[in-house]
Amino acid sequence: MSLNFIIGFLTAVVSGVFAALVLNRYRLRGGTHLLVWGLGLGLYFIGGLTETWLNFGWNALAFRLWYWSGALMVAPVLGQGTLHLLVRKPYIADILSIVVGIVAFVSLVWMLSLPLDASKFIPGADVGKFLTESYRAILPDTPVRRILPPVLNAYGTILLVGGAVYSAYLFLRKQILPNRVIGNIFIAMGGLLPALGGAIIKLAETTPALSEVGSALKYLGIFLGVVFLFIGFQLATMGAPQPRPRVAKSAV
Repeated sequence: MSLNFIIGFLTAVVSGVFAALVLNRYRLRGGTHLLVWGLGLGLYFIGGLTETWLNFGWNALAFRLWYWSGALMVAPVLGQGTLHLLVRKPYIADILSIVVGIVAFVSLVWMLSLPLDASKFIPGADVGKFLTESYRAILPDTPVRRILPPVLNAYGTILLVGGAVYSAYLFLRKQILPNRVIGNIFIAMGGLLPALGGAIIKLAETTPALSEVGSALKYLGIFLGVVFLFIGFQLATMGAPQPRPRVAKSAV
């Protein structure tokens, strides 16, 4: 059992629990940002689950969902949740959410229709290392594959990290709710860690000495990213007013 298998499994567990908590909070309180964050964390869960699944052998659907959720959609959906929380003109967030939703649907259809070269799936004992370093051999080389992931991840990371830093600054300047200052710092770090892991992998492509630790650092960054997001969310919501219990309406 490889380290990356354990990290992928733990990522699925933590993100699955986190998604359930956020979606339950949305059920109790409402708030589009909670719904969108919950969906983003659900994608985080799919990425960890399908990576774990691929440790047991090749599965085309698991590979497609792994790439679509992790490489394409997690960051922009989480970032979109932050936009819904912070933007003062709701229609802006609504329009961009429609755009992100269309991109998610179209990219899923695209991913499900791509021809895959399953013969290149030779992970040995460490599927995480293989997926990090050799997944491009399975996917056809297209302009969409080269352009879409960096654009979507940059968009989402800027919104998630930038929004958290901005929120932390506002609370710090007003000298109120120190738990939200610290919570947003954790959220910003949680948004940065997966991006830093991806940057290390890119660097490893030109610096072979990093290839041995690159994949472990990438998946460790993804795991610590969701852990930091979880901690930050709990800190930022600490002491928030409890929702009022719903009272059943009388029929008369």
